[in-house]
Amino acid sequence: MSQTQSATSPTAVAAKASWAPMSFVGIAQLMVMLDSTVVNVALPSIGHQLPADSAALQWAISAYVLVYGSLLLFGGRLADVIGRRRGFLIGLCVFAAASAGCGIATNEQTLIGARAVQGLGAALLSAAALSIVISTYQDANQRKVALTAWSSLGVLGATIGVVLGGVIVSAFSWRWAFIINLPISLVTLIGTLRSVSPLSSHIRRSLRLPSAILATLGLACLSYGLIRLQDGFGTAAAWISIVAALVLLGALASFELGSSDPLLPLKLLRLPTYVLSSVGLLLAAAVMISGSYLGSLYFQRVHGMSALQTGLALLPMGLASLVVAFTIPKLIARLGPAGVYTLGAFAQLVGSVVLASNISSTPVAIIALAVVGAGLPSCFVPLYGVGTSHVRAEDSGVGSGLLNTFNQTGAALGIAVIGTVMAVVTANHLDGGDAPTDAASVGVARAFLAVAICAAMAIGLSIGMRRQLRPFSRKGDTDD
Repeated sequence: MSQTQSATSPTAVAAKASWAPMSFVGIAQLMVMLDSTVVNVALPSIGHQLPADSAALQWAISAYVLVYGSLLLFGGRLADVIGRRRGFLIGLCVFAAASAGCGIATNEQTLIGARAVQGLGAALLSAAALSIVISTYQDANQRKVALTAWSSLGVLGATIGVVLGGVIVSAFSWRWAFIINLPISLVTLIGTLRSVSPLSSHIRRSLRLPSAILATLGLACLSYGLIRLQDGFGTAAAWISIVAALVLLGALASFELGSSDPLLPLKLLRLPTYVLSSVGLLLAAAVMISGSYLGSLYFQRVHGMSALQTGLALLPMGLASLVVAFTIPKLIARLGPAGVYTLGAFAQLVGSVVLASNISSTPVAIIALAVVGAGLPSCFVPLYGVGTSHVRAEDSGVGSGLLNTFNQTGAALGIAVIGTVMAVVTANHLDGGDAPTDAASVGVARAFLAVAICAAMAIGLSIGMRRQLRPFSRKGDTDD
């Protein structure tokens, strides 16, 4: 019997569900991930039109990441308590309203505030959306396809966001990068009401607000600390915030240990495969966000490309992810999830090593980024599949919320650490008399070396995952 089947016993005989729910929650997830990167190439235009200084522009990205990552765990619990569809629709409406606020912002303060609220909506929406996928698709084969689509849409959204941002900024205005979310949200709202059942839990549960407050504050401090590391590894506020996060999350773990219905599913963290999947998602998200971020900076700062040209240069990265995503189910059936994860991490390592060599050729850089992009779905799909295989239907909200929390923390960690490496190296070379383009080129190369280290760590995790899944493969179930 597979892990997925053992986690929810009805899966082996469950009736197949319609693909309509997957279509609409998938569109929402694509939109949420797209908005995590769409701002990257629009920052110069935003700074000129509002106007906004560099610190405010950075917080236009960071405010979204901070709130999104902080509230994912609570968003999952909320979905478990009030119903997955209701939680999803609340998050969708908040996200749409905040997107409108971003689009009509008249100053930097309004934009940052709206981005923070947008992160709130994204957290509620995303945690509930994955919970809907897990709860709706109980048939084993359908669940594999649904999780493949879910993971691939997330990867595609993050990479295409940079492309779409360049196109929108060049053809219209940066404001349309946010306003375009409104018609998409409306279609998703109507489609969800028609196709997704309420999916309410039959067990009466509380929100556990004390635990929720500890979790939110702890994750907020962690996200803030990681973001402030971009100011330098010696930033005192960053380390104070990280230490505070460790204290708060430690208190949360202690508080939750004695609970019969905990907010933080510590029992899942006792499962080696769940832990490996969670840490793997952290590393994969760091590679994904950092890859598109560094690629955008490389093409704009080193080669002087416009926003549109930068978006088009990054398009192969997204297309490679999309093409590979279609082959993942067959690859998992042949190689197993750990084998596919190893291939994906190896592709990321190869592409990152090439980019870390301080290349000057634009075509080679585009190809190397495409190789990194090809490795992304090969990591995310098996990691989500193995991780969610242990989550019971009644815990699908908080279980998926924790996986997404690791994912989003990885994104914040990647931008913080890898962005800091790039900034420090670039500044050192500028102080040494290098030209700005040369200094930026070396800074990006050293940052990609850090990305390569993340990929190498992922290969190590995949080896551990292969060992943990070996007992299941001996039972003839290698494709789960």
